Amino acid sequence: MEPLTPQVMHKLVFTILVHGLPDAQTNVAYEVLLEAQNNPNPQVRELAVVALAELPVPAPKRVGALSKGLRDASARVRRRAARALGDFGVQAIPAVPALVTGLKDSDTSVRRDCAGTLGRLGPAAGPGAQGLVNLLSEPETRSRVVAATALKRIGGDAVPVLLVGLRNADSDFRARCARLLSQIAPDDGEVSEAIRVAAIEDERCRELAATVEFIPLAMAVN
Repeated sequence: MEPLTPQVMHKLVFTILVHGLPDAQTNVAYEVLLEAQNNPNPQVRELAVVALAELPVPAPKRVGALSKGLRDASARVRRRAARALGDFGVQAIPAVPALVTGLKDSDTSVRRDCAGTLGRLGPAAGPGAQGLVNLLSEPETRSRVVAATALKRIGGDAVPVLLVGLRNADSDFRARCARLLSQIAPDDGEVSEAIRVAAIEDERCRELAATVEFIPLAMAVN
């Protein structure tokens, strides 16, 4: 077999994407691509993920291989795998545990892409609710928006975690949780009451902060 160099992988990927493969060669290509996921060259592993996403073999095989890509040492490979899984719809549900783990990835883009794919799975992504709520504290607006969209698509299963978020020490985080709760469960009395209580507490904190701010220096020292 020809060595799996980036150039060879480019040829294989191009063939799969543009020309396709004869049925007799599809399984052989699948085994080659699985082996390529262990290649020391990250470019080869990335190209393997690209090809696996399009290879005409049963979806469960490809989802399993792409789930492995979420654990790759290269962030580029992990991003490719997360995005590719998003195109499988409900067939990607077996990858939910790996995608949930990806929400804690060290790379911002990987976290965001895993969140986006989970959002495309709707309620089936319920196990990822906690990780997605955690992303509401991300510094990048884009990541927060993707996480919020995913939580809205999950729906009711996200409510308990968002209710806990109303007790977070960060006021901006609490506001994001309250906004999502009002969108996901606008007619839920328990949710409405929790939001109301959180708003009252926020007002009390602001009043206390204002009081402390204007305490004369002499009184503060005493």
